Amino acid sequence: MCRHLGYLGPAVPLSSLLLDPPSGLLRQTWAPTDMRRGGTVNADGFGVGWHTPSGVVRYRRAVPMWTDTSFASLAAATSSGSVLAAARSATVGMPVVETACAPFTEGDWLFSHNGVVAGWPDSVADLASTLPAVDLMTMDAPTDSAFLWVLVRNRLRAGATLADALSSVVADVIARAPDSRLNLLLTDGRTMAATTWWHSLSVLRADDAVVIASEPGDDSPLWTPVADRMLVTATLDPHPDVRITALPEPEGHRVPPTVEIHLPADHAARALAADVRSGLAASPKSLPPKWFYDARGSELFDAITRLPEYYPTRAEAEILRAHAADIAATTGAHTLVELGSGSSEKTRLLLTALRDAGSLRSIVALDVSESALREATAALTEEYPLAEVRGVVGDFTEHLALVPGEPPRMVAFLGSTIGNLLPDERAKFLGALRGTLLPGEWLLLGTDLVKDRDTLVRAYDDGAGVTADFNRNVLRVLNRELRADFDVEAFEHVAVWDAEQEWIEMRLRSVRAQRVAIAELGMIVDFAEGEELRTETSAKFRRDGITEELATAGFTVHRWWTDAENRFALSLSRAE
Repeated sequence: MCRHLGYLGPAVPLSSLLLDPPSGLLRQTWAPTDMRRGGTVNADGFGVGWHTPSGVVRYRRAVPMWTDTSFASLAAATSSGSVLAAARSATVGMPVVETACAPFTEGDWLFSHNGVVAGWPDSVADLASTLPAVDLMTMDAPTDSAFLWVLVRNRLRAGATLADALSSVVADVIARAPDSRLNLLLTDGRTMAATTWWHSLSVLRADDAVVIASEPGDDSPLWTPVADRMLVTATLDPHPDVRITALPEPEGHRVPPTVEIHLPADHAARALAADVRSGLAASPKSLPPKWFYDARGSELFDAITRLPEYYPTRAEAEILRAHAADIAATTGAHTLVELGSGSSEKTRLLLTALRDAGSLRSIVALDVSESALREATAALTEEYPLAEVRGVVGDFTEHLALVPGEPPRMVAFLGSTIGNLLPDERAKFLGALRGTLLPGEWLLLGTDLVKDRDTLVRAYDDGAGVTADFNRNVLRVLNRELRADFDVEAFEHVAVWDAEQEWIEMRLRSVRAQRVAIAELGMIVDFAEGEELRTETSAKFRRDGITEELATAGFTVHRWWTDAENRFALSLSRAE
C-alpha cells in the first residue's frame, strides 16, 4: 500500500535519494520488502515535491516510476535540501489519475499518505461535515488520501503544528474507522513529521541530514525502524534532531475480538474417549494431564500456583517483571501468540511491555477451550484496545500452522508446559513451531530447571493436599463425562522424582483391588492394590539440554534469564 520518503539536509540530487539507492523508492515500486495487508507493487503513479528558493515544485505522473525516463533525467539534474516523494498503489475503487498521487501541497506544505481509510467514504462522512464545502469541492481527487490531506491542511491553516495536525487527524480517523492504516508524512521544508499506524517506517539520521522512509534504501546501520503507533518529528536546527513519541490513544477505540474455531464440537469428547481407551488398557496405565482441567480443575490449579511449595509460577513472573521490557525491545514483536488462553498475569506483563514499546499490533491466543478463549479475548480487548485480538480454538500439537498475526511474531509458551511433553513429542512440537515461524521470529519458552529432589517433590505434593485433590479430579471428569464409577477416594496421590529421566511423575495409586466400569465406552478396568495410574509427566531442564533441543528444531537461544534462586528459566530464541 504505497511507499514514501522525506528528506531534510544539504541540497542533493533527487536521483541520489530516489533512484540510486539499491533499495530506494524506485526499486520499492516493484520490489518492496515490507508490504502489509495487500499489494505487491506500487505502480499506479508517483510524485515528488521539493523546496526551492522560489517555492515548492511538484512533479506527478499516473504511471509507474520506472517507465518515466524524463523523470530520471530531471532527477539527476535537480537538487534540493527538502524533498517528499511517494509511489502509489491505488486502493480498489479509487481512480488511477495524476491528481490522486502524492505529494499533496499548499504553500510550503507537502503531504503523503501510505495506507487506507477503512470503510471509505462512509466511515468518515461526519468528519467531512467539519470542513468548508469549498475544500471538499476542490479536493485533488475523490480518494481517502486526498481527503486526509484536506483534514490535515485545515488544521495547519488554523495554526496547528505539523505534529499536532497529523496526530489529531489519526486520532479522529481511527476513532471512526479502527481498521485504517495511517502512515502520514508531512514537511514544510524546515520540519518533517510522520506517523506509523499499521505500516512500516524507518529513520536515517546522519551528521547533517534526516531521511524518513517506508523502508530503508540501503543497508546502512544508521537506519532505525520506528515502532507502530508512533509520531516522528525531525528538524535540522541547528543539527539533525529526531524525536519519536507514542501517538495518543483514540478515545473509545475498540477492535472487537474474533475467535476462529478449528476443532469440531465433539472434539473434546472424542479425544477423551480415545485417551481413556488407550491409556487405561495399557500397562502401566496412564492418562494425559490435559483432562485435569474442567472448571473445578482450573480452580484447583489456580490455588496450587499460590501455594508456598509451588514456586514455578512465582519464579516465572519474577523473571518477566524484571525482563519484559528487554524482551519487547529485543523482539520488536508486532504479534504476541500465547499457547494458552491468555488470561494470566504473566501474559499481561509481556503485552504491557510490547504496548509501551510501541510495537504491539495484535494478540493471538490458542486454546482448546472456546469458552475460555472468548472470556480471555474479551478481557484482552478491554485492556489493550489498540491491538487486534484473535482467539484460535485448536490444539497446539496440531494447529500451529493456522496461527495468524502480523510479523514479527513472538510465541509465548510459558509455565513449563513443554515439560508435559515426552522427548519425542517435544521434538515434534518444536519442529512444527519452527516450520510455522518466519526466520527472525521469536519463541519465549518457560522451563522449570533441575534442582534438589525435596524441592521438586514438595512442589507436586503440598502439605495442604491441594495438588492431591487436583490429581484426583481427573477421575471426577471421567465419572461425569464417560459415566464411569471411580471411587475417587480409593486412590491416593503420589509424586515421584525420576532422577534418570529428570522428570516428576504424578500418579494415582489404588489403595485396594477394585474394578471400575466406564459405561460410555463399555469398558471394565481392573486395578490391583497398589497399582498406579500415571497422570502427568513434568520434565525438568538444564540449559545445555534445552538449548540443544531448540537448536535441533532450528532455533538459536538469544537470551537466557533465571529467577534469583535459579529455579526457573525463560529463554528467548530466534527462528533461523
